[in-house]
Amino acid sequence: TLHKPRILCLHGGGVSARIFRMQARQLIEALALHFRLVFADGPFPSEMHPDLTSVYGQMGPCYRWAGWLPQHADLPAGETIETIRASLLHAMQADSAGTGRWVGLLGFSQGARLAVSILLEDQRVEKGRGKEGRFFLGVQWEFGVLLAGRGPPYNLSHQHRAAPAAEDEHEIWTTTPTLHVHGLQDPGLAFHRLLLREYAAPGSALLIEWDGEHRVPIRTVDVDAVTGGILRVAGIRGAM
Repeated sequence: TLHKPRILCLHGGGVSARIFRMQARQLIEALALHFRLVFADGPFPSEMHPDLTSVYGQMGPCYRWAGWLPQHADLPAGETIETIRASLLHAMQADSAGTGRWVGLLGFSQGARLAVSILLEDQRVEKGRGKEGRFFLGVQWEFGVLLAGRGPPYNLSHQHRAAPAAEDEHEIWTTTPTLHVHGLQDPGLAFHRLLLREYAAPGSALLIEWDGEHRVPIRTVDVDAVTGGILRVAGIRGAM
């Protein structure tokens, strides 16, 4: 897959790139004909998420993109944003074997929240309102895949972790094609539906629901549905 277009993959809180790769192994295999998936570690150390300890308990260390437990002290917001950026750029640069262009973001849970935040920041750059007038990672992403994602997005322009300030009612809508994947047994389903309803521009998002909990789909029927959805949103702007 060295020459394939690349997708940057962002794990959830209390996980790692290594574990996320294992969680997504069926999806990686299904997408191998089309994309190269590159997995990034979050910059901040974290306890392993309790949902993972029974299977991955000996596979630390784990990381996070932002605080998800009360004991997680926040850095100053500007420092946090630059630390996240550096961690993502490191993962992209470390994939020196890959030659395909960067086209998509794929995130699970907290990683999905970061992914949609990056898409929104890049839209601000296009409108001349972004931080320093540059794309967050130097890439104009063509699509996003949001697995079990919730809002509000992190504000990567104004350097504080809050919903982006809107100059008009549509300012916080993502217009980049996105795939939202919701597990119907996920305890956070209402929040995932809220992200789709409140932050995706009408007509820009595709929804796939599957009969599962808070995890990456692994059954063939579910993986096939998600894969088909990814190919659909990727094709809208010619990412394939």
